[in-house]
Amino acid sequence: MKPIDVLSRHGSSFYLASRLLRPADARDITVLYAACRMIDDLADEGHHEPEVLQQITTALRQRDLEAIPVDGFAEMVERRQLDLVPLITLASRAAREAETTELVADEEALLDYCYDVAGTVGELMCPLIGANEASARGPATALGIGMQLTNIARDVLEDAQRGRRYLPGTWVAHLSAQTIAEARSDDLELVQRAIGKTVRLAESYYCRADENMSLIPFRNRQAIRIAARLYRAIGLRVLDQGCRYWEGRVSLSSRERISLALRTLFGPGYLSPPQGA
Repeated sequence: MKPIDVLSRHGSSFYLASRLLRPADARDITVLYAACRMIDDLADEGHHEPEVLQQITTALRQRDLEAIPVDGFAEMVERRQLDLVPLITLASRAAREAETTELVADEEALLDYCYDVAGTVGELMCPLIGANEASARGPATALGIGMQLTNIARDVLEDAQRGRRYLPGTWVAHLSAQTIAEARSDDLELVQRAIGKTVRLAESYYCRADENMSLIPFRNRQAIRIAARLYRAIGLRVLDQGCRYWEGRVSLSSRERISLALRTLFGPGYLSPPQGA
């Protein structure tokens, strides 16, 4: 599958936003997305692929770019002189996740996980969107963490059915993934509160990223703002719908995504943060 097909199929928010990026940057970001998605898919496959992921991690440490079988990846990395340390962190975490059942212990562990699987992607994006790596690293990492927290809040049921619990154990009395998946009435309120807390935590990271959008060149900035606000809107919808995770994944319709994108471009495009954020 071509990188652009991977983006359009698996990353609807990024795909919409990517159409506003500078064309050369959009191509490179699409290749990066496909590489990160490939690693993520290996961690998520039913039979798991820890050995493959460990081999990829080792190869990346040796800068063997052919370890990532994505069209254009090796050429893009060399041309952009991309620092692979964040991608190595991502691949290493994916290998660990494929080997064990992920049960996050506390908030610190949650944020460590979000950095490893998504904050790293923000770091990798910096040079591709024309942002100074030294000054933009923190905000880019924050945006990645915020987006991953949104994913976690949205995908509680799906993750639990896979035996994973990313909601911190200290927030949910260390409920098992199976218990969360079964959506037992005695536990629902506890899990709902934890999901709400996750969304509110994401808000703090979105705000940090939004305050530093000026570090990105204007055209690319508009695209990143759209991607961020589309993700943020998903988290706010989870809250608006009462965090009823047992009803399945929350999403935005195509019309809603386009409407929010247009409001971001031509109006305030502002979403009020939830109380307590």
